[in-house]
Amino acid sequence: MRKSVAFLGLLIAVGLMASAQQGVSPLGLQPEPPPGLTASIWPERPQYRIGEYARIYFYVSQPAYVYIFDFAPDGKVTQLFPNYYSPNAYVSAGTHVLPDNPNWKLRVTPPPGTDRLLLIASLTPLTFPTGDPMNPYPLMGPTPDEGRARILGIVPEPNCGCYVTAWNTVEILPTYSYGVAPCPPCWYGPCPPCPGYVAPPCAYPCAWGWYLDPGGAWHMFVGECPADARICWYFQNGQWHMRFRLCFGSGCP
Repeated sequence: MRKSVAFLGLLIAVGLMASAQQGVSPLGLQPEPPPGLTASIWPERPQYRIGEYARIYFYVSQPAYVYIFDFAPDGKVTQLFPNYYSPNAYVSAGTHVLPDNPNWKLRVTPPPGTDRLLLIASLTPLTFPTGDPMNPYPLMGPTPDEGRARILGIVPEPNCGCYVTAWNTVEILPTYSYGVAPCPPCWYGPCPPCPGYVAPPCAYPCAWGWYLDPGGAWHMFVGECPADARICWYFQNGQWHMRFRLCFGSGCP
């Protein structure tokens, strides 16, 4: 089953490999990095609205143990990586993307505001939790001070020369407002039973819509159209789009 983490913020990026923000990191320290170890982190897009799905990119110049934390506008500090669905913190040198497997997603949730994301890349493993089925993305603290204190209690002294940090900020915007949803134009095939339906919040990159299952019944979906849909109408960027599935042979429904 695919799970979504309540992801409240990402990074502002410039170019393919954005540098970390200048100044003191959310931990309030500037560690002395190991020779040759550098790191950076950036999002697929510089801004996100509540309800959208996001991806994070990060880079390390050499193999390292990577830990990523979200400092949300409401003060909560959550460990995004590693987590229950991606428990291995050790990564190879180069560029990586999160989510790194289809079992989880990063979904932007309230409240809007300025958010901070922190990456720690260490040459030795650190004792951060990896989560469990009931708490797949560990909460480091309900306030910035508590979250910062817990993280600082695990990382080594900043002058150890064994880890480096990278961080940045982004503005989380309110969700789009929606009224009564229009019906699809239905210029092909049957039309779904949608008059008077109120549109749900959008989920980037797909939005929402209706699909016709193999048995001939209509269903509403949010996010992604099922792969086995015979006909799929989805509303995105203020327009209706349609796709349909062709099937040939004895195995078709």
